[in-house]
Amino acid sequence: MKSKKMIVYENLKKRIINHVLKPGDPLNEVILSKELKTSKTPIREALQQLEKEGFVENIPGKGSFVSKISFQDIREIFEIREFLECEAIKRAIAKVDLSKIKLLKEKFISSESENGRPAPSHFRSGDQIHTFIFETLGNSQLMEIYRRLQDHVVRNRIYFFDQSHPGRSEESFREHLEILEAMEAQDPLRAEQAVRNHLRNSLEYLKKII
Repeated sequence: MKSKKMIVYENLKKRIINHVLKPGDPLNEVILSKELKTSKTPIREALQQLEKEGFVENIPGKGSFVSKISFQDIREIFEIREFLECEAIKRAIAKVDLSKIKLLKEKFISSESENGRPAPSHFRSGDQIHTFIFETLGNSQLMEIYRRLQDHVVRNRIYFFDQSHPGRSEESFREHLEILEAMEAQDPLRAEQAVRNHLRNSLEYLKKII
């Protein structure tokens, strides 16, 4: 059974990631305790945990707020992803089940919309490709680090999604397909380059729209 802190933590985190609670929104313990029908203690504990993870910022004398999204934060996330994912995919290729790649590839291609342009669902499928790389390694601690990082990735993408244009969506689709095909070909250098290209192209795109 989940603790009250965990229930509150998961509730607030989900709302922050999906921008129900937007960057800069105040997080008042009294209001939240009434809304979530709990005491202020689990609210305070959840906010402290979310602050550690970078979703909440505490301003002395003013209180807690949903953290803002800065380009510096985004750049650092992409830098960490490049370090982790480029190394992970090279190692994953030695362990990967080719039948699983085939299924993942079929699922990813089917995430295209009927008019041939990638639908929003292809982003979720793209996330599954990145997660699959880490799952293949079988390192649970590394997987946990990546999942925490991915929460920020999803939050950032939802925040900027309205500004996305079809051209970048199509490029991202092709880049993910290249990652899968490089894994299918059992080519670690090609796979590493495919991941690096995708991450750097994504960052360059964000630079243009921020």
